Amino acid sequence: MNETEFVTVGMFAGRPAAEVSRARLESEGVEALVRSDDAGGFEPQLGLTNGVRLMVRAPFVAVALGILEPVDVVGARPSRPWVTSVAAVVAGILVLLMSMPVVITVLRAIT
Repeated sequence: MNETEFVTVGMFAGRPAAEVSRARLESEGVEALVRSDDAGGFEPQLGLTNGVRLMVRAPFVAVALGILEPVDVVGARPSRPWVTSVAAVVAGILVLLMSMPVVITVLRAIT
């Protein structure tokens, strides 16, 4: 591995989180860059396919991981897949409640 070669030390779902980690590394004196295939930021949804990469030079990988790990552990939240299901149910109920006046008007017009 070449000393000038950049190595990926983190993958993120979006550019903002990657930029925060990049700033954290640079505040500690580690040169870092964010790389994503998102058309230079004009098509952020493209970054979702391959993720957004946080990269540092090869000799600084261990230092970067040491800096980022405490941030990741503190900010980690347990996975809650049920939240999506509950949100879908609540959204469905709200749609039904909002459409009730229309349904009542149509039923009155029919009868």
